[in-house]
Amino acid sequence: MDYTSISVIDSSIGTLAIILIYIYFYLLHRERYMGIWAVSWLILLSRFFLFDTGFISWKHSFIGLTIYQSLIISSILIFVWGTYLFLNKPLNKRWIYTCIFLSFVSVAINLLPLPLSYKLILPLYLGCFVGIWIGLTFIRQFYLPFIGHLITGYAFILWSILNIIAPFSLSSSFFFPWGFILGGVLRMTIAFGTLIVYFEITSSKLATKEYQFRLLAENAVDVIYYYQILPNKKIDYITPSVLTLTGYTPEEYYNDNTLFFSLVHPDDIPLITNFVKELPNSIELPLTLRIISKNKTTLWLEHKCVPIYDKQGRLIALEGIVRDITTRQKLEQMASLFDRMNMVGNMAATVAHEIRNPLTTVRGYLQVMGTKEKYLTDKDKFLLMIEEIDRANSIIREYLSLSREKLADFKMCSLNGIIETLFPLIQANAISTKVYAKLKLCTIPELLLDENEIRQMLLNLTRNSIEAMPSGGILLIRTYLENNKVILSISDQGSGIPPNILDKLGTPFVTSKDTGTGLGLPICYRIAHRHNAKIKIDTGNTGTTFFICFN
Repeated sequence: MDYTSISVIDSSIGTLAIILIYIYFYLLHRERYMGIWAVSWLILLSRFFLFDTGFISWKHSFIGLTIYQSLIISSILIFVWGTYLFLNKPLNKRWIYTCIFLSFVSVAINLLPLPLSYKLILPLYLGCFVGIWIGLTFIRQFYLPFIGHLITGYAFILWSILNIIAPFSLSSSFFFPWGFILGGVLRMTIAFGTLIVYFEITSSKLATKEYQFRLLAENAVDVIYYYQILPNKKIDYITPSVLTLTGYTPEEYYNDNTLFFSLVHPDDIPLITNFVKELPNSIELPLTLRIISKNKTTLWLEHKCVPIYDKQGRLIALEGIVRDITTRQKLEQMASLFDRMNMVGNMAATVAHEIRNPLTTVRGYLQVMGTKEKYLTDKDKFLLMIEEIDRANSIIREYLSLSREKLADFKMCSLNGIIETLFPLIQANAISTKVYAKLKLCTIPELLLDENEIRQMLLNLTRNSIEAMPSGGILLIRTYLENNKVILSISDQGSGIPPNILDKLGTPFVTSKDTGTGLGLPICYRIAHRHNAKIKIDTGNTGTTFFICFN
């Protein structure tokens, strides 16, 4: 095999390698610039096979020479277009105008009796200029950790320099084999470098996306996790936000696979047990349950997840999100509470007056009959019936207080003044049950209040506190400023509110007292709501404190 055949094969292999690489990546990732580059190199390869190998005699033909030049200029323009797409930039139209202008000039030069090298110089030098521009683009535009862009860039520049001397060396017996061989090697280098650059860019993009997604996950408020079921049950990943939510670090969850299950509220253990038992059917609906965090705070959580299956259809993992919905749960409870209170208010406005009228009549007749001589032996029974009617009337009176039709009469008042005025009555009630009432009033600004409603709320709360201390204790009433809010607190030293009552506190007719009506606290909540205030409760074995926070 002679040098000519070797040079032809080498140059063809280099160009064909570039085309196959670009076509492969285009089919794999549908990148437009890859397809455009493949078309450009395919035009160049067709020019090489048809013209440079001598298959078509073109050097002395006007038409052949024009087609040769057109193939060079069109492949150059298409490659420039692909490069702009690669850089995510729009094609500069000056390239189009330049190529059209050079095409017309080249055709005009073909009509002149000039040597072949002069007729080819414009399109070939345009290709050299573009090659150098592309080489510099690869060197300067891509700040990649490896040398793929440098290999590609310098290979383009060297190939372009080689083509600069090509028009003057076509007739040289030395350049024809070795020039083509070197050109084929540089094309192979360009193909190899392009491959490295593509992998570097893809790897860089993947690393950037991985960093972004990890940053997004690790800064998320919700807890995101990946729980492996097969072959061994373990937590593969959990976001750092779990520390803020539960008080335990991700490392503690990795070390103890059952840590989360141990945090579940005792009343909700059947929920989580049934959820695990019914997998994967149980994941169709969100799971809402309570946990007890490290600082002993009870939190409401909403859990959603998706199943991960292997090729055999086995459930191998769960990916999910755990969200803290404690605030939302409290708001829903408050909304439900106010809905029930409105319902009771509507009933009160409609029914209460109709009940009180016949009771008043019955009470009057009982009083009259109790004074008659023939009923003297039953006087105790008449008194008992009158007391029960009075008790029914007191319930109805409280019932009427829940009516939403009541209009509050707001005025600028001193909360401390209202408390001091009412304190003798509170003391009298406290002394009768061996309770010592104390005041601790700080300087606070006047508030927009309905004085009668505040008196009613204060009496209801102090009465509850006194009744919570049947063996005696201290009742402390305080006012103070905190975070630009006026706080009224009422503390007792009772045994605390039972958990089953605490969750339903404020619901009409719910009470822990044998003789209670369950309407006192709903009235207090309604009064607080009308005053744009909030009621908070701190309860335990050593007593209960109600905080009323006024804006």
